[in-house]
Amino acid sequence: MAAEPMTDRAPPMKDKTMRELKAAMVARACEDLEPLRVAIEKAREVQLDTNEIDKATLILHDLELKTQPLTFTDLPQTEMQQLQAKRSRDEILEDLKRIMKLRSKDGFKAEVLAEFHFQNFMFCQKQGFSPEKASAFLSLMRQLHSDTVPARKADVNEASALLEELLARHSRQLPPFSVGIFSKEEVSVMRDFVTRSFLRHFKMYQFMYQQQQDISVSSVSKTVIPKVLEPSALHRDFEVDPKDLGDAIGMALNLVVPGTGVGEEDKVAEMEESRTRRSAAMEAIEAQVMQVMDEVVKDRLGDLESRMSTLP
Repeated sequence: MAAEPMTDRAPPMKDKTMRELKAAMVARACEDLEPLRVAIEKAREVQLDTNEIDKATLILHDLELKTQPLTFTDLPQTEMQQLQAKRSRDEILEDLKRIMKLRSKDGFKAEVLAEFHFQNFMFCQKQGFSPEKASAFLSLMRQLHSDTVPARKADVNEASALLEELLARHSRQLPPFSVGIFSKEEVSVMRDFVTRSFLRHFKMYQFMYQQQQDISVSSVSKTVIPKVLEPSALHRDFEVDPKDLGDAIGMALNLVVPGTGVGEEDKVAEMEESRTRRSAAMEAIEAQVMQVMDEVVKDRLGDLESRMSTLP
């Protein structure tokens, strides 16, 4: 009896393999890794469309990254040991900014994140964590922040659920699904710390990424009196012999301005009155500037306190 041609069996085989591949591509957890790997191998054997195989391979790669242990991913062992040996706050902050790839041009956000990582590092130091545990915890907190705050609009319950998932992945010795880096007691201490720090101020972290207001304030010099000229440098040629002054010296000694009859007391009174007018004018200008600044701030920011209270 002649063997059944391969071409007759190929279409049904490909259809079945395609269905299995599609079903495996919904993988979301670590236990879905192996079925997805098997489905991809079968798809290659029957020569399915390379586009479908590439999509499944990309899902497998992303899932492997998502489920692998975070130990020594951001901070290799050598760098972690060097960091733990330092005692200067400024040196530790600079190293954390470099390791966590924080950019100075991000300004306030970079400073907040640097302080976030520093407090997590100090927690590890206080608990006496080994380089392996400290590296895992710092990377765990970085992923918790990046997956819930800037990437998408998660609420505090979703952030708490992700925390539990990350803690479980690093506290149970069930390879390849999880590794037992932390003990149950350490997990409990870490959960309390994250609840009191990151989760407690979760909305503040979100607000930092969701709200941005820039105010540009410029000052304009508006003088009331003409600007006083800069004094010129004195020169020997400017010297005058007192004998050549004649009657001018007598008039100066009498403290009288020729042709006006204004004496010293009258001149002092006029100067005081002029100073008072200038002071009043400057106060009026300052009041106008403050009023304009208040109007600009209110127009750009509005009722900031009520807006913060309405954030999701």
